[in-house]
Amino acid sequence: MTDSTPSLDAPPDAAQIADLREQAADEGRSVEVTFPGADEDPKRFVVSSRGTCVVLTNLREDSFNPSTAPEDIAAALQD
Repeated sequence: MTDSTPSLDAPPDAAQIADLREQAADEGRSVEVTFPGADEDPKRFVVSSRGTCVVLTNLREDSFNPSTAPEDIAAALQD
């Protein structure tokens, strides 16, 4: 992770998720972005180098296997 985690104005969409998966695979490490949750508390979206996506608040909230389509993850993040 870098010193400054990129911040999004909204949950990542399918294209952003696909790009984050590609970035993580290319770099061989997890990448992270933050976005505001419904309660305005920031959420962390972490993508592993193997493509697993995890949404974190203070505790793990949800995770998505690499076989989960970016569109399905993006839809779940809108809820």
